[in-house]
Formats: sequence, structure tokens, C-alpha cells
Amino acid sequence: MSVSTVDACTSAVDAFTTRRLSAERVREGHFELLVGLFQDPRVAATLGGPITVIEAKDRLEENDRHWNVNGFGFWVFHDKRSGDFVGRGGLRRVRIEGAFETEIAYAVASDYWDRGLATEMADAMVDIAFRKLDLADLVAFTLPTNMASRRVMEKVGFRYERDIQHAGLPHVLYRRTSESRRYTTATPRASAGKP
Repeated sequence: MSVSTVDACTSAVDAFTTRRLSAERVREGHFELLVGLFQDPRVAATLGGPITVIEAKDRLEENDRHWNVNGFGFWVFHDKRSGDFVGRGGLRRVRIEGAFETEIAYAVASDYWDRGLATEMADAMVDIAFRKLDLADLVAFTLPTNMASRRVMEKVGFRYERDIQHAGLPHVLYRRTSESRRYTTATPRASAGKP
């Protein structure tokens, strides 16, 4: 299966596009979209449960701090043709079992499941991480039962590493190194410019 990669990307990686999606840095104006996403029972079931409005506000503020410190974070994704919100994804520094890692994370609105959008999002973010940000490796993790997310990870080159505990729940941890980038994709490289 061929996966999309980034068509255009700003030097600050605030915004980019893929074949079907446009992405922009998460901002305060996206709050209602994110609350709706994480309170959707189907989406929440894949992420360990729904979050409250207060937790969503905290996450939004944390994402802003994360961008300011690291130069990357979460983006919201919209369908390029319709403009509809389809999900959020991003890169974040996270502590896992005492070590800091850079995680790739994604969540797609349940109305847009089974269309390959999570794979398209993940592939673009991997491209940004390795080619724009020059990161050495990435991790991704999910609940062991979230087979759809595990398939996305494998499609974009991640490999199972080990079982972990995260947020008090069992998870499976996958890893991908920048070395593996050249062997797992035949998609075009990202190019500079605004979407």
C-alpha cells in the first residue's frame, strides 16, 4: 500500500498538506473540535476513555508550551476538499518508563475511520520528524486491543518493541528509527512552502 507524504511544509512546520489533508498547528480556536473528538465514545475507547473539558483545556495549554520549547507539537487535520475536521495528530516529547522519547500520536474522528487517513497523517508526521526535524527515532504506543492503530504504525514502518504501562493502563510500544526511513517508503519528499 502506498501512503501519502507531505506535499508542502513551512520551515517552522506550523502547517503542511498531504494528498487529501491540510494540517495546521493546534490553537485555542480549535478547542471545541478537540473536545468533540475526545468525547466521542468510539474515539475515547481507543485512547483509554473520554476526557473532561478541563482536561482538554489543560492539554491545549500544554501543547502550546510544548511547541514553544520543542518547535513541534500537535496539528489539526481537515479534509482539503470539504474543509471538514477529520482529526488531530502530532509529535510530542513524553516520558516512558523514566526515559524521554518523541511520540507520534494521531486520533481520527470516527466518521472518518476506515479511509486510510490515520496512515496518511502518520506518514506525513514521520516525514517531518526525520527529514525536517532531523530526529533520530520515534515511538508510538496504544492499547493492546487497538488493532487499527497498530496496523497504522506498522504501515508507516514502526515495529513492536515491548509492552509498557502508560497512564495506568497497559500499552504496546512501537519504535521507528530514521535509518529505516529510506527502506519503507517510496513516496515523494517534503518540499518547503505554505500549503
